[in-house]
Amino acid sequence: MTRSTRTASAAPAPVDRERLAVCVHEAGHAVAGVVLGAELSTVVVPPKGMPLAGGLKGQARFFDCPEHVQPLVSYAGPWAQAKFAAGHQRPTMRDFNAVLDTAGCHDARALTAAGGIHEGAGAQSILDRCWPAVQTLARQLYSDWEASHLDVCAALGITDGGGYYSRQLASLRSASRSVPPFAPQPARSA
Repeated sequence: MTRSTRTASAAPAPVDRERLAVCVHEAGHAVAGVVLGAELSTVVVPPKGMPLAGGLKGQARFFDCPEHVQPLVSYAGPWAQAKFAAGHQRPTMRDFNAVLDTAGCHDARALTAAGGIHEGAGAQSILDRCWPAVQTLARQLYSDWEASHLDVCAALGITDGGGYYSRQLASLRSASRSVPPFAPQPARSA
């Protein structure tokens, strides 16, 4: 008779909420940029103790981001982080400004250069509509440290590659298409 041996699975590591907030912040930038037609180069959130150049905790970089879209992309990161901090509810301006003052100083400068914080406020409706994709991408950033344009398209349910002339993204922007739901645990293969 053979007996199967089971190893006790180790308790999951505690979630680093501060790093997860950075992942949500960068996922907000990436999702908003791709939805608005920009092509993402990469979005990166390295583990603690490995800051990027300039002391950044994370960064979303785009190959091509139309100038009129940049304020929306700058606004999206801090707004996503504020929504996460508010328990996934719509954040107040106080919540948003608190993130800008602490984790969004580069975003605040970009919004000021664009004419003011209000220039990016249109990102709110995009992120509300695409919140499951932000969560999916943040989970990937937390575990894998980076994501690509194709990863963002997959989180959004976009199969035509995205880009400025994507019909699927146009449908998403007009609210006639929805994103796939967020699955709290990634699917496991059997």
